[in-house]
Amino acid sequence: MRKNILALCLSLGLATSAMAEQTHWGYQGDNAPENWGNLPDAQTCASGKTQSPIDIFDSKNNKQLPALKFNYQHADIKQIIDNGHSLQFNFDANSTFSYENKTYKLVQFHAHEPAEHTINGVRYPLELHFVHQAADHSNLVIAVFVQEGKENSYFEKLSVFKQLVKNSSENTDILFNPEHIYPKNHSYYRYTGSLTTPPCSEPVTWILFRQPITLSKDEIEEISHYLPKNNNRPVQPLNNRIIENN
Repeated sequence: MRKNILALCLSLGLATSAMAEQTHWGYQGDNAPENWGNLPDAQTCASGKTQSPIDIFDSKNNKQLPALKFNYQHADIKQIIDNGHSLQFNFDANSTFSYENKTYKLVQFHAHEPAEHTINGVRYPLELHFVHQAADHSNLVIAVFVQEGKENSYFEKLSVFKQLVKNSSENTDILFNPEHIYPKNHSYYRYTGSLTTPPCSEPVTWILFRQPITLSKDEIEEISHYLPKNNNRPVQPLNNRIIENN
């Protein structure tokens, strides 16, 4: 099962140690986002027309968006990785999310500091990405914005990551239902974009909760310890895409 999780992460082109060895990318200097399009198999980072992240703005495209149907009750984090690009939590492949008559498996979540998406030009201090993949390999990411506030007691279930040695991984067995960390208000923005790391694959369905959650200053700093400085890709052109919200 752990091999299956790793295979999924690699197929998504997300920040894994194996990928880091094959395509050296990062957030500073020659490996910075503006140069990702020069990497083998990552030309989409430069040529794609529906790239992420973007600036999210409230528009007149309010509509009755589909309800979010989570089946996370058995979600189990099997591995925590400091992969040099983010702090990543890999799930066992037994939790799903249903959206528009398609079922997606919950693969992993990871963190970006500061947030990658902006809201009307405003950037939150942290953004969490919960990555899902369907049987046809289509991808859906749920983004959760984080602002500084009260300690999040449910997030503390993952406190073992604080003992992680830099650039290492830890096998775990932690029941962790993301729905308990999602905001209570499930209103959201939706748009079509891409992965925000090489190979910047398109398309990706993005769902971004409008309401942020809170973590304490200490919790944010503890996560930041495992993140490269500014591991957020710059905002990309909208290119006439429609941002929907409810």
